[in-house]
Amino acid sequence: MRRFHLRTFGCQMNEYDSARIRARLRELGFQEVASPEEAEVVLVNTCTVREKAAEKALHLVHHAHKRGKEVVVLGCLAQQMRERLLAHGARFVLGPRSYSILPDLLTGGMGEERVYCGDLDRWDRPEAQALDEGTVSGYVTIMQGCDHFCTFCVVPYTRGREVSRPVEAIVEEALALERQGVLELTLLGQNVNSYHTGTHDFADLLGILDRRTRFLWIKFTSPHPRDMNVKVLDVLAQGERLSHWIHLPLQAGSTRVLKRMRRGYTKEEFLAQVETIRRILPDAFLTTDIMVGFPGETEEDFEDTLDVVRKVQFDGAYMFIYSPRPGTPAARWKDQVPEDVKGKRLRRLIDEVNRGILQRRQRLIGEVLEVLVDRTSKKDPGMVSGKTRHHLNVVVPGIYSPGTLVRGRVVEIRGLTPVLQPLEAIPRETLLERLHV
Repeated sequence: MRRFHLRTFGCQMNEYDSARIRARLRELGFQEVASPEEAEVVLVNTCTVREKAAEKALHLVHHAHKRGKEVVVLGCLAQQMRERLLAHGARFVLGPRSYSILPDLLTGGMGEERVYCGDLDRWDRPEAQALDEGTVSGYVTIMQGCDHFCTFCVVPYTRGREVSRPVEAIVEEALALERQGVLELTLLGQNVNSYHTGTHDFADLLGILDRRTRFLWIKFTSPHPRDMNVKVLDVLAQGERLSHWIHLPLQAGSTRVLKRMRRGYTKEEFLAQVETIRRILPDAFLTTDIMVGFPGETEEDFEDTLDVVRKVQFDGAYMFIYSPRPGTPAARWKDQVPEDVKGKRLRRLIDEVNRGILQRRQRLIGEVLEVLVDRTSKKDPGMVSGKTRHHLNVVVPGIYSPGTLVRGRVVEIRGLTPVLQPLEAIPRETLLERLHV
């Protein structure tokens, strides 16, 4: 029995791919171990969207090779840096749509070729996922790739152009997760709301899953602002189990910068989109991504971003400094913003965003929420943590097992996290029985 260690960097789609890989290797008799030191085969599923994630992956590849491990590199970094990874000691390099051949590689059935980063216009054959016992949340990829070609983004080059899966394949995989006791489903895609099969669009898919499955909640990430439409919002408003969490990446608030980014919308159009969302879904929970220091960003441009933040008052945000990604147009531009300026702008942005978040959190005090428990709180072992239907992270005093649905009242905001006083707790088994009646 060969032992393997699988390390995953980056997005939820990489986590999803790793779950498929893990399941297939276990079927072949491989044993998973907790650390690279214990393994004979080290698999590294990589991300190149952020520089730090890429650096960590390269370090692990080099470290494992030096200790005599057979190293397999998968994912976006594999698609982009094939020769460099081989030089760092990778035995095999597989792009994001070549995972189905991994078992043959590890069992000696593929000859001497070492790089498999082929056709990005096809869909790799999906495998079943390996879920730990008691898993609360499950993921299904509905599409891959992106056709927008933002000037800062490597996704079209590493994940390819947009390819959507057939509706029935998605439903079948979702139902398989449901049979394993998964309570919450999240649909994944680099540009999830551009899903289209020719006969069904994203709104159609949401409606079908809402009718044909019995999950507690169905969520999705990440949509593109340019592709969010009223049809999707109307389906969300009418759905029985569809979440009203919408992650809407702003990236920048300046129309000039958005144009250079090739985002396809203006500042005013983004604000109008938010207004439409909140009109149709008054309880919508809006989160976003915001980048600071994009090439050529002036102080006036940055103030436009702060203006959008003040007007929207997001419920959450991932904020980061722009870092040039190899092969993208923006990486070649001469008007890069100095690192110290980026740092100062990021600190100002974080303060402004958090002010808005706190104001919206304070309005929740006294409200009754339902929280699906997923783990013990990292900061307090006497509390548990979970998420609401709107994807709001909440902590609850007491010990409840994962999968418990706690209904309670918000009594305080600790940092930016609501604290719930429990009123009712429904154990996982009871919840599953109710969902499947």
